[in-house]
Amino acid sequence: MAEQIRSADLMVKDILSDPIKMDAVKQDPAKLKEFAATATRQLPDPTPPANDTLWLIIVGAFALVLVGSACVLGFTVTTELKPGASYVTKSETIVTVFTTVVAFLAGLLSPSPVKKS
Repeated sequence: MAEQIRSADLMVKDILSDPIKMDAVKQDPAKLKEFAATATRQLPDPTPPANDTLWLIIVGAFALVLVGSACVLGFTVTTELKPGASYVTKSETIVTVFTTVVAFLAGLLSPSPVKKS
């Protein structure tokens, strides 16, 4: 596997190799923001396996929250309420989490409103 290029490493290497840039940073430290933006633009795009892994993590986390909130809803619906008792979770909050996660996952399956030609 090739060594991963980081924007900070690229920026430091670029500044150290050019005495003009080094003097510019010494005189005006705010120039670092400009050099950071340039270094970030020079980085390669993420590879497809990296994108796939990222999507798997995101969708997996949302699926886990969906299953967890469904379980909590199932257990709280069958729990007997006692007067004066304080509960750890509120069913309204769990319903909100559940519906939000369902909407997110449904949004992944819906077609894009922007047509690419």
